[in-house]
Amino acid sequence: MDNLKYKYFYKRNLPHYQPENGIFAITFRLAFSLPKEIVETLQAEKEDFDRNILIFKGKKLQDYKNEFGQKYFETFDAFLDKYLKSPMWLATDSIAEKVKESLHFLDKRMYELFAFCIMPNHVHMIIKPLKENNNKYYSIANIMYTLKRFTANECNKVLGRKGQVWHNESYDHFIRNEKDFEYQLYYLINNPVKAKLIDKPDNWKFSWINDELNVSRDSDLVNTSTSEC
Repeated sequence: MDNLKYKYFYKRNLPHYQPENGIFAITFRLAFSLPKEIVETLQAEKEDFDRNILIFKGKKLQDYKNEFGQKYFETFDAFLDKYLKSPMWLATDSIAEKVKESLHFLDKRMYELFAFCIMPNHVHMIIKPLKENNNKYYSIANIMYTLKRFTANECNKVLGRKGQVWHNESYDHFIRNEKDFEYQLYYLINNPVKAKLIDKPDNWKFSWINDELNVSRDSDLVNTSTSEC
């Protein structure tokens, strides 16, 4: 399908950039409608952004875009953490386990997996897309389609239901440098603590960090980062 082929840029409700050989922080959530107040809040922030980007140029413009993207995501993610009216299917161990298995299954097949955290109604992961046989990179669209299609079928089997499981669109962020990578990693691992589901990252059984990063989920650096995020 053409919409699953690699593209540097495409747009649905959100813009999506995929520079070649890039590393990305991706968040995808279960399918549910956002309440009016959060939609209006996010829309107001986006309108401010559209006005402000006319003011800046060069590095200031890029810095502003990066800062806005981080703030916009954190507003949305904080809402997901506390929105108890959404489906919480991922809080069921057998379903979270299916998602966990699928994330690992695609590791070294479609992407290199650095970390993930499965929350009750959404999932965070950090990946680096790999190349296909045609020497083109797997698109994030293709990766998400593959991951969502399989896990949706498996989740519905456990739930004994039919219908949509995942929201159609995902949030993806191109990680610019090492500092940004550390920020995204520590935000991901500390998400259950921030959501007040646990008291320390190591107590969340559905999160994972690649051993090659040589970072403990419960290290002082990870815990310290909670106040910085």
